[in-house]
Amino acid sequence: MDHLLFLAQERADSAWLALHSSGSQLTNSLSSLKDGARTSLQNALNSFRNQRFGEEVADRVRRWLAHLREVLSAVKPSEIYDRLFIFFVTEVTRTHMYFGGACFFFGGIFGMFVGMRLRSSLVAPQRMRAVVINSYKGIEAIGVVEDVVAPRIVEPHQVLVQVKAAGIDYLDIKVAQGYGRVLRQQLNKYNPNTEGEFPVVLGRDCSGVVVAVGRDVSRVEQGEEVWLAVPFYHPGTLSEYVVVSEEHVAPKPSQLTYEGAAALPYSILTAWDALVTQAGLGPQSTAGKRVLVHAGVSGVGVVALQLVRAWGGSITTTVSTRAAPLAHMLGAEDVITYDNSNFDKELLMREKYDVILNTVGQVLHDSCLKYCLPGGIVVTTTSSQLPSDSYGYIAGGLYSLYLRAKYWFVKTPWLTGGRLGTLEVKGDILEKVVPLINSGQLQAVVDKAYSAQDAEVAFAHVAKGEQIGRTVVRFSINTPVRNLGMAFWQDH
Repeated sequence: MDHLLFLAQERADSAWLALHSSGSQLTNSLSSLKDGARTSLQNALNSFRNQRFGEEVADRVRRWLAHLREVLSAVKPSEIYDRLFIFFVTEVTRTHMYFGGACFFFGGIFGMFVGMRLRSSLVAPQRMRAVVINSYKGIEAIGVVEDVVAPRIVEPHQVLVQVKAAGIDYLDIKVAQGYGRVLRQQLNKYNPNTEGEFPVVLGRDCSGVVVAVGRDVSRVEQGEEVWLAVPFYHPGTLSEYVVVSEEHVAPKPSQLTYEGAAALPYSILTAWDALVTQAGLGPQSTAGKRVLVHAGVSGVGVVALQLVRAWGGSITTTVSTRAAPLAHMLGAEDVITYDNSNFDKELLMREKYDVILNTVGQVLHDSCLKYCLPGGIVVTTTSSQLPSDSYGYIAGGLYSLYLRAKYWFVKTPWLTGGRLGTLEVKGDILEKVVPLINSGQLQAVVDKAYSAQDAEVAFAHVAKGEQIGRTVVRFSINTPVRNLGMAFWQDH
């Protein structure tokens, strides 16, 4: 038995020596081949410099190929295979195999992780679908086009988002009528992603997926689901792609679908500005306060009702009869229907209010003052006319010079975001309400969801003033509904 083991060991040693000898021979051959190739290349270059590369170069190439053929003929793959087979049979143990398999497995996982982290950034196509206007003729000017120039990241703090769904705000109809046209026209001069005054992309908020980020972006990452809102003078969100400052973006709550997330951002920012910034309400200061919200099932109204309820306030709202059940579900304790009763008489029978939120407009301003406590406050969420929209030639020129000076000297271009009055359009505020969304205290209400090609029909629906909550437009296939709660919607 010992003799057999001795013979096996001797054969293994012989195989190893033979394999080592073959490896040395192959190394010497490759080294000789490399040296020969280097010498031939150097000689060829010298011949080229001396303009004598004709037959001399051809002869050297033939000799080099002959030498290569000779080296390759000395290599016998069958012998290498036999020697490797003997080596693995006699030297490799089961422990070696387990260790190698583990290294291969963990190495593969590590490689996949590195590849995902280093994957190249996707870019938007050169052209995209968008809902735009090419004149300020109102709702008749709204159309869906397929060849809008897709935006690109031009600043290190910008984010490129692929839009999955976008909301329609009534402010978009005012933009189609010329709201903010002077300011937008001037700011477009400093925006590389716009080519002039038209087309104007509509839309104030959306949800989607981050496609690419600038080098200084830290709030979100590529591939992350986000929701966002933009000011009225910013290029809109009703398009397949949008580029915004990272200040406008926040991670999308997992409880919301893309449609639900698209219906909330601009309404949240508007309601937050009215209730918190102007009226001084909040989690610590709302309990015991009486709050009246006109049009409580509008886009801003549904958010305001839920915020006041979550903060412990007492809510009265005015709605249509068909929306009354929803108003109760959203937290209104006292619901006044204005289509089958005189809500002025109804309000006279009630105590006055600490805060009145007017989401309808100037027509209710005097009424709001009448039913507000002496120390109370009335807040209007509708956009007032901008003075710049009525500037003439001289005033408009001075306004243009002011914006140019502000851009170059104060360094606050449109790209960094901004505000109109007290309305602050930033993702920080969206992040503040995420706990309420996760707990079910703030839910989206989507009236109808339209496909992108039906955006004109969607705007006609919004213009009627009969929507409950928000109307949204899809730009991609919807993901399955996940615990949408109050966020019901109808396909159209």
